[in-house]
Amino acid sequence: MFRRLHFKLTAYMGLILVLFMAFIAAGIYNFTRIVFEDGNKELMKSEALRIYAYRSITYSNFRTTEGTVLQRIGPSVALMGSKRLDACYVIYNGDMEVVYSEEDEVKISDDIQNLALESLEEKKDSYVVRKIGRFNYRIYTRYFDTNGQSVVQVYQNTVNEEILWSFLRTVLYATGCSGTAILLVISFIFTGEALKPVKETWGRQREFVADASHELRTPLTVIQTNLDVVLSDEEGTVEENEIWLDNAYSETRVMAKLIDQLLILAKADANEEKLDMTEFSFTEVAENVCQNMEIIARKKGLDFQFDLEEDVKIKADYDKIRRLVVILVDNAVKYTENGKVSVRLFTDKNKRKMFTVEDTGIGIAKKDLERIFDRFYRADKARHREGGTGLGLSIAKWIADVHKYSLSVESEINEGSKFTLRM
Repeated sequence: MFRRLHFKLTAYMGLILVLFMAFIAAGIYNFTRIVFEDGNKELMKSEALRIYAYRSITYSNFRTTEGTVLQRIGPSVALMGSKRLDACYVIYNGDMEVVYSEEDEVKISDDIQNLALESLEEKKDSYVVRKIGRFNYRIYTRYFDTNGQSVVQVYQNTVNEEILWSFLRTVLYATGCSGTAILLVISFIFTGEALKPVKETWGRQREFVADASHELRTPLTVIQTNLDVVLSDEEGTVEENEIWLDNAYSETRVMAKLIDQLLILAKADANEEKLDMTEFSFTEVAENVCQNMEIIARKKGLDFQFDLEEDVKIKADYDKIRRLVVILVDNAVKYTENGKVSVRLFTDKNKRKMFTVEDTGIGIAKKDLERIFDRFYRADKARHREGGTGLGLSIAKWIADVHKYSLSVESEINEGSKFTLRM
């Protein structure tokens, strides 16, 4: 499932990248053409003005031949400025007679003469790109009405520019394809990394559902079995079946505890569990819990010790903090068969309040330490349930986190564990 999702996400990302790269490439290409076209238009406009100005100055030098004013200025146009546009020129007077022309071997003045006539008749400028023969030409026609009507046409072949645009398209296409391919590979790698937590969460969720089902099924099976025995004894009294009824009742308490813990975690996931913050003595809470647990520890033959600093006050949710203390101390006593359990409350040199629970119990393997706070997780899957639900440490961790406290564990297998709450 996750493999298909991985490829789907990469494909979607690839589609987005292709569209993005196409958008960028098209933007660069079109923006470059627009800027270039505008620049050329301004240059042609400037060139037309210079041609007209030069023609006005040198008009007296023109010689007439058979009534037609014809004269080639030639390279002298270059004297008008340091920058000369690589273009051809044609100047018409008010009678549409050519007074000056400078064209290359391919002459198109006859093909674009209608543009000059339109400009003269409408008394306005024009700028067009037109295909004539095999090539495209950029044509600027400028109308003048000083010292008589006249029209200046400036045109240039765009064949070299087409080669440039073709090269630019090729570069953008190649860059876009290679860039998209590289980004797709990077996307595939990072998508895989991004899916790892999802895969882990999914695996833990499946394990959680399976464990919850198992934890609920076990007491239900016990209850059903014991009640079947009671129902099968039609002549037995309640006193005679008391052992079976006690077993069923005991399992209902286990189920009630499990459901209560599941509800706490469900509310925590939904952020519905509110904190009732009050100031109280953590010392009193820890002392009360230790006194209650000491009786159980003594019955198991354990050396139970607690060293609590006096009058350590905190501002927190009283019920939740007490539950956290109960979970930590109860776990220490429950999973220690011999040796001792030590509980300490003190303020360290950095004025930080510390609560530690240390035991000499079965310990936790290093590979299990990072998952010890997971729901229903047990380091020893085959171990007898011992009345636990596998949710206690998850709740303790949540309580610590929601109070912005730090709960950590240090442990060695068969040597014991030490839980530290930093407040």
